[in-house]
Amino acid sequence: MRMQPLTKDDVEGELREILEQGEKWLGKPAAGAGIQAYAPPILHASRALGAAPAKSGLLPPLVRSLVCLRAAEMIGCPF
Repeated sequence: MRMQPLTKDDVEGELREILEQGEKWLGKPAAGAGIQAYAPPILHASRALGAAPAKSGLLPPLVRSLVCLRAAEMIGCPF
């Protein structure tokens, strides 16, 4: 990796809360969010894009879960 991801200790305020939430959810710092934190508008846009399927109500929860599972499988997620 050419850039070192920012951690919750490197940022303050809302960015810190976002990175802490990601760490709690994943159990470790989220490298993607840490890179996106260098440009907060990109981090916010990425989070909004990720939340859009659930907010739209167009996909049933089971289908959303299966899509997430498949996407994680495709990128080699260790979970």
